Amino acid sequence: MNEEARKFLLFLVISLTLRGFYLFLFSNCYSFDLANWNQVGDVLQAGGNPYHLTGALNWPPVWMQLVFLFKKISLGLHCTLNDLVRTFLILTESVLAGLLYATMIRFGEVKHAAKILILGLAMNPIAVFQVCQHCNFDVLVGFWILLALFMLLRFQEQHEAGFWLWACFALGLGGVTKVVPLCLAPLLLLSVRKLKFAEQMLGAALLLVPILLALSIVYVLTPADIETKVLGYRSTPGTFGLSGLFTIFGAHRLLEVWPLAFEIIYGVGWLALGVWLPTRETLDRRHFANIAAALLLAIPALGPGYGLQYIYWFLPLLVLLYAWGTRKTRLFLLLLYAAAAIPYTIAYGLNYKTYGAFLLDLIQNEKLLKWSAAISSPTAETLLGLPLWLLYTVFVVGVAAQTSGEILRDFKQGWRRHRLDS
Repeated sequence: MNEEARKFLLFLVISLTLRGFYLFLFSNCYSFDLANWNQVGDVLQAGGNPYHLTGALNWPPVWMQLVFLFKKISLGLHCTLNDLVRTFLILTESVLAGLLYATMIRFGEVKHAAKILILGLAMNPIAVFQVCQHCNFDVLVGFWILLALFMLLRFQEQHEAGFWLWACFALGLGGVTKVVPLCLAPLLLLSVRKLKFAEQMLGAALLLVPILLALSIVYVLTPADIETKVLGYRSTPGTFGLSGLFTIFGAHRLLEVWPLAFEIIYGVGWLALGVWLPTRETLDRRHFANIAAALLLAIPALGPGYGLQYIYWFLPLLVLLYAWGTRKTRLFLLLLYAAAAIPYTIAYGLNYKTYGAFLLDLIQNEKLLKWSAAISSPTAETLLGLPLWLLYTVFVVGVAAQTSGEILRDFKQGWRRHRLDS
C-alpha cells in the first residue's frame, strides 16, 4: 500500500468512526426528508404512484427507484429503511471523498491533501448532518458533479474524447438524479472544437437522453403531477436569502416575480458562458472550478428557494478550491466554513419541526425548548443564515465579475482581429 492510499485509509477510518458514533447517539433524530422516504417506500410497496399520492418527489425518478430497492432490502433483511438510506449515503460520500482526494493531488501540488480532506469532509459537522440526519440524496448529486469536473480536467490535459464523453455521461446521470447538475452543461463546451462532430453528438445524447427518457416514462403515467411537482418545482421560498428577506419585509409582489427574474438573469449568464467557452483553448483549473462552484452556488444564493441539503452540490468543490487556493482564497473559504457551520449546527440541533433537533435528544428544558421554537420559524432561519447568504453572494458576484471581464476582453480581441483581417 502506497503513502497516498494509507492517508486516504486514515480519512476513511476517521470519517466512518465519527458517523458511526453520531448515529449511535442520535439515530432517532432525522429530518422530514427521511420521513418522506419512508412514506414513499410504503406507497411503492402498496403498488401506488408516489408522484401522485405524495408530495415528496420533485425530481426525476432515480431516487424513487433507489427507495424502492431499499424498501425491498429492508423487508428481506428485517432492518429499517432509515439504516439503509444512511448506509448508502455514507458509502456514496466515501466514494466521493476518494474522487476528491484524487482530484486534489492529480491536478495540483497540494501539501497535506489528506489533512484538508479530513477537516473539510470527515470532521465537517455539515457533512455529518447531511448523511446522518438530513438524509437527502444531494451527496449523490455532488458525486456526479465532481466526477464530471474530474473528467473535464483530464480532457484539458490530453484532449482525448473518452474523458469528455465520460463528463457528459456524469452530468447526464446527475441530471436524471436531480436536474441541477445540468446547469454545468456550458463547461462541456471548453475545447469542444477539438472533438469530431460524431463525438459531439454522442456527448449530447449522453447528457440529455437519460433525463428525457426517465421523465417521459413517469410523465405518461401522471402528466399533471410531473408538470406541477417536477417541471414546475422551484424549491421552498421564504427561509433564506432574497426570498426570506422578501417574506420578512412583506414584499409579496417581489416574492412572486423573483423566480422569473432570477431565471432570466441566470439564463443570460449561462448563455454567455455557452458562447464564450467554445472560443477558449483551455482555462486555468482554479478558474474552471470557480465557475462550476459559482453556477451551483448562485441557485441557493440568488434563486427562488432553498434547502440546507443543497450545500453538498458544491461542498466538494469548495474543499477543492481551498486545496488549490491562495492564502486570500483560503481565508475567505475558512470564513465561509464558519458562517455555514454555526447556523447548520443550530438548525440541526434545535429545529425539531424540520431537521431532527439532535440537541433536544441530549437535554430538554423550558429555555431550550423556547429557543427551539424561536429558531424554527422562516424568519429566524433567514436571519440565522444571513451571514452565509452574504458570503455566498460575494463568491458568486466575484466569480461573475472576473469571468465577465475575461469574456469582454476576449470579445474585444476577437473584434480587433476581425477588423484587421477585413
